[in-house]
Parts: sequence; structure tokens; C-alpha cells
Amino acid sequence: MRFLLVGPDLESNLSLGYLASSLQQAGHDAEIVPFSSGADAQAVLSRALRADVVGLSLSFQVRAPEFLELASALKAQRPRQPLIAGGHFASCAAAELLRDYSSLDLIVLHEGERTIVELAELGDELLSRAAEVPGVVYRDGRETRASEPRPALEDINALPPPDRSGPSRLVAGVPTAYVMGSRGCVRRCDYCCITTLHRLTPGPRFRRRDPEHVVAELAELYHRRGVRQFVFHDDNFLVPSERQNAERLAEYERAIESAGMRDIGIVMKCGPQDLDRASLVKLKELGLLRIFLGIESGSQCGLDSIGRRQTTADTERALSLCEEYGVSSQYTMIIFHPDATIESMLEDLDFVAKHPAHPLNYCRAELYAGTPLEKRMLESGQALGTYMARTYRYVDERVARVWRVGRELFAGRCWGRDEILGHAIRLDHQIAVLAHFYDGNEVAELVADFARWQLRLNLETAELFRELVVACGEVDDDAAPRLVGAVESIREREVTSRAWHRQQLCRFRERIAAIVEPVLQFATSERAPSPQRPRLARIPRHAIALVVAAGIIGCAGTQARPDDGVAEAAPPPIDEPRAFPGEDSDNPGQDAGTNVPPPFVDDDGVAEMAPPPFKEDDGVAEAAPPPIDPGIK
Repeated sequence: MRFLLVGPDLESNLSLGYLASSLQQAGHDAEIVPFSSGADAQAVLSRALRADVVGLSLSFQVRAPEFLELASALKAQRPRQPLIAGGHFASCAAAELLRDYSSLDLIVLHEGERTIVELAELGDELLSRAAEVPGVVYRDGRETRASEPRPALEDINALPPPDRSGPSRLVAGVPTAYVMGSRGCVRRCDYCCITTLHRLTPGPRFRRRDPEHVVAELAELYHRRGVRQFVFHDDNFLVPSERQNAERLAEYERAIESAGMRDIGIVMKCGPQDLDRASLVKLKELGLLRIFLGIESGSQCGLDSIGRRQTTADTERALSLCEEYGVSSQYTMIIFHPDATIESMLEDLDFVAKHPAHPLNYCRAELYAGTPLEKRMLESGQALGTYMARTYRYVDERVARVWRVGRELFAGRCWGRDEILGHAIRLDHQIAVLAHFYDGNEVAELVADFARWQLRLNLETAELFRELVVACGEVDDDAAPRLVGAVESIREREVTSRAWHRQQLCRFRERIAAIVEPVLQFATSERAPSPQRPRLARIPRHAIALVVAAGIIGCAGTQARPDDGVAEAAPPPIDEPRAFPGEDSDNPGQDAGTNVPPPFVDDDGVAEMAPPPFKEDDGVAEAAPPPIDPGIK
């Protein structure tokens, strides 16, 4: 059968990559097509005409309306074409989605590699016999039913490597790939959709691949595709055991050395309570350049409210270690949560002011479908809205006032569509890549200038936020003259400083491009006459790898794209009522019914410019490296 797998292409979609490779291994065709925004809808519809089955990666709850609108269009285009959904949100709200949206035919629960292959084996009887396949939710007349549960796959080494066809990603000119060394999470945080997903099925919630197995995949990318930066999407690269961490990192070290891999960069994430000095030192030796720490709050009130089972002492220690060893470490501050108070918000801001050298953003704890936090808010009567997009009432009305006033006031800085802090997070990843892979005074000066700017941005933002919190806590009415005056004062300064920070962002991008572009030109001008080839005062260590990734050595004709960088951040909070596709006012939720890419895709970095001729990645963002040329030995 021919499957079209559709989902966001942000920091690489490894979930779809594993589904595709599993189908291909079983003898089926599978194509991955991006649906990163509504602008991709027409391309999806066009590709779907050639497919027998369409699968939708419905992971991000915030994007459910776009995916459901796409589902309606797909079903209208080919009514008999099976349409399957999967992912975190689809799994956690499976019965409701099938009840309310007739365009969806089936939902695959939890991890779908084995399930989707078994569905494919049913051929034309896929829908009529879906109930025979474990791990699906299906429609039986007007009722929704679930087949028998499918236990979690314990040996994830048995899975084929993900399909990495398509363009490679570059972060600051460095070929980058996203990988998974484990699945699940050792935590049980109340607000998290990931831990909720892994509670849906029998079997272990957390499983790890053998380091030798992981490194074999990395070595293939390193030697044959030129990848030099590896971004691990594991939620627990480290676990709550110093002994286990030491043993596992030693295995990684031996495997990497045996594979002949040198000068690599590693990006990973873990809980602050699991980061110890010995592990950080060993990770630095292996090439660690960036880490996302699940800090979430600088107050014990905030940690307890979202069920984040750690202490503020854990977070202080972890950030101090990163500062001591010069590791870029991003975190998110969930300053809005159900139990937030003016006092807890001030504690969070004190924490930021104490550790301002790290890229960060502020957000609100969201009620993801099926989570313990959603259940608690429903039971307490604080929940608002439907399963599609719930919000909640704050215990402290003063906090509600901070949000009502601040959501617009700080939209352009913290949580708008083009927020300054989000860009800073991704640029920080790019800067970390430059510091790790490039040499020279120009790079050193850029790294130092960016550090000073980021420090100023974070301190200034925390101080403006503090002024708003204090002002909202001193009045009983949003329209109180004292508050109105304070807000106007903050707004005037915020708008002026934000404009200045935007100018700085542009200048940093220009400076990054000035360093990266000559290297990219060098890599892509291998066949040009020597007088036309750019002269480099200093050739970076990854330059030859970039030549491989560009397709000049052994992989001619492959494509790659820039990535802005990896950014771990919560989506912008949603408070306003939203229109859902085909929604009926009497029955809410009811469903009524070839560009050529550049040589590389730039990735802005992990968190989230593209200098020509590659499209840069702003940070940790996953992308597929070019396909392997069968002729390469």
C-alpha cells in the first residue's frame, strides 16, 4: 500500500520517520510530506491523490484546528480514502475526536510502528477489519470503540532507523540531525502530555536503546552524510542515577571512539535533578554544546502546582554547573499556573534575575488532553472550554489580572508569533554552534557580544515583568488609575527597547551570516574554477563534512536546508474562543464534512535566516540528512 504521512517538519519529525521506515521494511511505500502551517495544505492535498492511505501526525494540541480542517479537505477530495490520525493529542483524545470529526476514520494509540504495519497488511479491508488490530480506536456505527491494548515495545533497538529522505539541515552552517536514544520519560509531571501518552498502554513507560545501537546510526550520518551536530530528543538523556549515567556515558564514549567520530556537537535535555558534575564533564568531553533543562519554575509553589517533582535547590545546582562549564542551557519559566500568586511570580522573576545568562522564555501551564492537571482542574471547577483547548481560572485573582494586562503588553517580547525571546533562544543555539565548531577572533567577539546582549535582554524583561506583577498586586481593578499609569509607563519603555533589541537581532544574524556564508560557498564551489572559489583565512573543522552534505563528495544531487536552531518552548497561551473546522453551534466539535528546495535548509537552532545558498537552522531543529548514494562504499 502507498501511505502519505503528514505532520509538522519542525526540528525533524522523527515520529513520521520511524513510521515510514517501518512501513518500507514491510514492503509498503511511505512518503512524508510537511504540514508545518496552513500554507502547506495544497501540497498535502496534491500528494494525497497518489496515496492509498493518509496518516496525520496530530501531536500538537494547539494545531488541532488546522489538522482537522485539512482532514475535512482530504475527505472531501477522496471520500473513500482511509484517514488515520496518531500522536500525543490524537491518542489522549481519541474517543472524542472520532465522535466529533467524521473525516477521521481511525486513531492509532501510543507508538504506531507495529500498528500501522498491521493495518497496512489488511489492504482494502483496512477499515472494515481495523478492530482486529491492537492499539486502535475505531468507529462502530455511531459508537467509538477501542481494540485490545498494544503493549509498549520493550526492545526499541528492534525498530529500523527512521526514514531520513529529504533535505539535510544546517545550524549555523553545520550539518545537523535529530536522533532518539530513548522513548518515554522517567517522570510523572501532572501537566505533561508525554508522560500521559506513555501511561495509555501496558508495559514500561521508559525504554532506552543500547549506546552501540545509537552510535551505529550516528556513525552512518557522520561518515556518509557529513552530519556533525546531533540533537537528542530524549526527554531523559540522563536518569536519576549517577552510577547509571556514568556507565551509559562510558559506553557512548567507547562506541564513538570505535566509530572514528571526531569533533562532533551534542545537544540534549534532562531534568535538573539528574544533572551531576561527573556527567556534565564527560558530556563536555563528548561534545556537549547545549542542554535544555526542565526547570519550569523558580518557586516551590510553581513546581508543586504542575506536579514537577523536584526542588528549587535542584535547579540552582544544575544551572550553576552549566555556568561553571560554559554550557549553553535553555529553560522555560512557567510563571502562570493554576496556583500562581503574586509572591510565586516574584520568586520566579528573582530566579531569572539570578541566572540571566541563559536563553529562556515565559509561558503558562496548559491543560493538555488527558493529563492529571486537566483532570484536577475539571474536578475543582477551575477548567474552562472543551477538550480541544481548555484554560482555567487562577486561584489568585491578582494573577488573572497580570495575565489579562500582560498578554498583550508582552506579546511581542514573550509569546507573540514573532517574539523577541523566542528568536534569542534560537540565536543562542547558533552562537553555541559557532563557538564549538568555528575559530578566530571574529567568532570570539561575536560570542562575547551576544552573551552581553542576552544578559541585558533577560534582565530587562524580568524587570519589566516585575513592575507589572507588583502593579497588578497593589490594586483591585484592572481600570485603577494607578495600574493604568504603570502599564502605560511600562509599555512606552517596552516598545522602545523591543525595537532596539530587534535591531540587535538583525545585526547578530548578519554577523553570523558573514562567518557562515563563505564556508557554505567554499563547500558548494568545489567544481568552480579556482579563481572563483572563496578564500578562507581559516577553514573550520566541519568544512569537509559540509562538502559531503552538500552533495559534492559522493552524494551529488542531494538537498539540504537551513534550520534556525532548537528551541524548547511551550506554545503561546490561548484564551480566546477558537473556531474549529465544521463546528456546529448546537453540537460543538461536530465535523460537517513542485518547488525545488535550496541546497540546504537552515535551522535556526534548537529552540527556534537562512544565509544563501543554504537555508540556515536557528537551533535544535531536526532535519533529514540527504539519502545515501548506493554507490558509496
